[in-house]
Amino acid sequence: MRKLICTLIFGAALLASPAHASKCPSEGVVQSATSAFMVAARRGSPQGFSSAAARYADLRRLALFALGPYRRDLPADMEGHYISLARTFMGKFMADHAEGLTGGTLAITACSTSNGNTVVAGRLSSGNSVVFRLSGNDRIEDVTVSGISIAQALRSKFTGVIRDNGGDINALISYLEQ
Repeated sequence: MRKLICTLIFGAALLASPAHASKCPSEGVVQSATSAFMVAARRGSPQGFSSAAARYADLRRLALFALGPYRRDLPADMEGHYISLARTFMGKFMADHAEGLTGGTLAITACSTSNGNTVVAGRLSSGNSVVFRLSGNDRIEDVTVSGISIAQALRSKFTGVIRDNGGDINALISYLEQ
């Protein structure tokens, strides 16, 4: 499961097939993210991963989604701090699971745009299917590898911490601050 989640995180960081560049307007974002994540992987840098995620992903949307039903319990004045902590957590998590993920290829099999959002589907050289969901401003909102979504994985982790602490959102903040 950890390797699959790791693959999921790095799915956005794998090179896209140049043959599909003219057919997929979001491929440039995927290629740029690829470069940034590969540099971070080679260096084993949590800060590099965190910076790349901040540059290419819609961290606010992802972090707020990860709160699930507890989103309403996050005080407005804590939102910025929480998103910063979630960003740092993602960087550490990616760096902790970066072993052996220094390259690969992605063959794009489909690219569609609807209501300003883009979905890019492909297959990793490992054989796993990958789906990138990008917002209208070409920010990565989610990556799904072989049916497992990074957004859902974070939601499961974060809501689990809150639930295990009696619904106290401050327990998640404390967990992320460690």
